[in-house]
Amino acid sequence: MGLIIGLIVLLFVASALADRVAFRNQVMPGVTVGHVSLGGLSEQEALAVLQAESDRLYATPVTIRAGDKTLSVDPSALGLVIDLPATVRSARKAGRSANPLNQLVGTILRRTRDDRVPLSITLNQHRVEGVMDAWVSETGKGLVDGGLAFEGSHVIEIAPKAGTGINRGEARGAVVAALTRGESDAGSIAIGHTTPAIDIKDLRDAARRARALLADPVVVTADGTDITLSPEQVARTLSTQILESNLALRSDPVKLRAELAPGLGPVETLPKDAGFSVSGSTVSVIPATTGSLANVDVVARQIGRGKHAVTAPIQKSEPARSTTWAEKLNITELVSSYTTNHPCCAQRVTNIHTASDALNNTIVEPGATFSLNGTLGPRTTEKGYVAAPAIRADLEYEDAIGGGVSQISTTLYNATFFGCYEDVTHTVHALYISRYPMGREATLNFPSIDNKFRNDSNSGVLIRTSYSPTSITVSLYGNKEGRSCRAEGPNTLETLLAPVEYIDDPAMPVGTEKELAPGHEGYVVENFRVINRVGQPEKRQRFVERYAVTPRKIARGTGPAPVPVVPAVPPAPPA
Repeated sequence: MGLIIGLIVLLFVASALADRVAFRNQVMPGVTVGHVSLGGLSEQEALAVLQAESDRLYATPVTIRAGDKTLSVDPSALGLVIDLPATVRSARKAGRSANPLNQLVGTILRRTRDDRVPLSITLNQHRVEGVMDAWVSETGKGLVDGGLAFEGSHVIEIAPKAGTGINRGEARGAVVAALTRGESDAGSIAIGHTTPAIDIKDLRDAARRARALLADPVVVTADGTDITLSPEQVARTLSTQILESNLALRSDPVKLRAELAPGLGPVETLPKDAGFSVSGSTVSVIPATTGSLANVDVVARQIGRGKHAVTAPIQKSEPARSTTWAEKLNITELVSSYTTNHPCCAQRVTNIHTASDALNNTIVEPGATFSLNGTLGPRTTEKGYVAAPAIRADLEYEDAIGGGVSQISTTLYNATFFGCYEDVTHTVHALYISRYPMGREATLNFPSIDNKFRNDSNSGVLIRTSYSPTSITVSLYGNKEGRSCRAEGPNTLETLLAPVEYIDDPAMPVGTEKELAPGHEGYVVENFRVINRVGQPEKRQRFVERYAVTPRKIARGTGPAPVPVVPAVPPAPPA
């Protein structure tokens, strides 16, 4: 028996040594992270596999069930950062213990179950607590965690009060555990009797600190310039946040920057993104410039700690789009341009111009898909859009906010058509509109009907728009890369005559008629895009579109016939 046990142990020892040799540059067998197995993969292969897992987590809201409620939060609101290199390093260490016994046991266990390695993540503590605040408020009844409110420079205490709701510590732990497992479902937590996260002593202590802060002005020194904030100004930036059962005083950096703005103006220089200058049909890069900005986050943290004299570090601020980025886009020439016309001065023209301004100077990087709805967003009065005629689902016209933006969609579509860029999705109007090329136009409706194209070139695309009272032009700048496009068509394949629809009207005398709607003919039409590229065969793309037919509506009288007027007979002359 002892010999058999010895042989078995020897077998597992040999297996453990074989694993270490066979997988010396790879993750050991049976190691999983999240929902994927990394066994046998090199570090680079493991990183590539985990990137998809990471993208999935970033894009999926985190949910947790609390009683009959489902609470949800976007990972970005938690400040989620997934450290893939650190996770892969942990996966590589799994099963490589320096302890021979642990190595042997690990070899045995990995044959029967996965060796799970958690994702290496970090969360923004302040953001997490903010989410917990919202969840406690959403599920709580009668619960008041307590806090401070500010009226002018006066501090008002909001007393804590017990009630029902979730336990914030339990909810926080469930979210963190789920994310480290690579999951977006954090499971379920109970709703029950809950005590406030802080007690009255914590509240009084925070109030004392807030009153001490607001007793005197705060002086912020930036590049040798002193900026004095009154207690009222400081109070407008203040709030409280519960951190680990303590009530912390916070100064909001965004609100603080607004209060400091007049004083910071002379000492700050805003960075400028790289841009593009167009001269005729050629394009040149306008270099980016580095700025210098005060680090208001540092100031906010110091004010939250009760400091009355704070130095704001002046730091270099790099532009979001560098000169190198712009140069690599290789935008050098006019690729295509298209103009459509419209009558002057109607309400829809306001919408065309508003959308044109929003689209102007958009950059589409190589390989990227452009969405017109994604760029314009919902058409709202806050953005400057007005009510103008649009085609309803029942093919009748009615006023809608943003009516008319389909004209810029059609203009853009034709610019991308002749620019040879890949059509991803577009939809013609339900009814043929004579101001547009038949079958070569694109309507738009947020969010259901979009106009998308893919920049399938190796260079960037700069979209420029311009307009007059009676026209709109969309120009695309990039690099032709030896290709050109022409259109053939439209060819009408079928014409559908508008039928006549009679509507009886008893208010009209029988035998009379009145046209209510002129009706629209329907069409089936084809267009071709012919793409020529230097040194390659000609490529033809066929587009077939269908326009709906609507009836000509005529009111037909069914009422009483008019009573004939009998002329009066003059009396006979006296005899």
